[in-house]
Amino acid sequence: MKNISLIIFLLLIGNYCFSQGGWNIGYVSIDSISQNLIGRDVKLDFRKESDTTNSIPSFLMNFIAIEDSTSLLLDGEEIVLTEKRNIHSDWGFYDEQFLECIDFNKSESLRIYHSVIEEQNEDSLLVRLYIEIYYKYTKRKERISPDRRYCISQWIPKDKLNGVMIKE
Repeated sequence: MKNISLIIFLLLIGNYCFSQGGWNIGYVSIDSISQNLIGRDVKLDFRKESDTTNSIPSFLMNFIAIEDSTSLLLDGEEIVLTEKRNIHSDWGFYDEQFLECIDFNKSESLRIYHSVIEEQNEDSLLVRLYIEIYYKYTKRKERISPDRRYCISQWIPKDKLNGVMIKE
């Protein structure tokens, strides 16, 4: 019995030691966005409104846990969106990144998990935002089904963006 317990213990430890992280996120800086991204699902990477981080290389931003936020005018109402990034040194998954407005109202938060570039010009991107409304005070930590969903197209000035994340 001790031998079986020891073997199971060693297998569990060995499995943990040899596991690897995953990574399926690509990045395109705002200056490199081309026509081949039109129609593609992207995650918007906003500049910090009070941009004191310009001196920090962009690849380090993921490791120092700075959540960028920006204000946008959506359907005539100004909202503050905060980037929620679940990126670590050895793993990060595209589907776990989103934008959130927690001040949407008292009991709900607004989240954007998907956005699609529809058009671009010299100064801005036309982005279709897929907005999901969630009840704020759920005890469950994982992503749950939203209460409501809707979609709007919004012109976003390029000077508000550092770039976009793409799924690889």
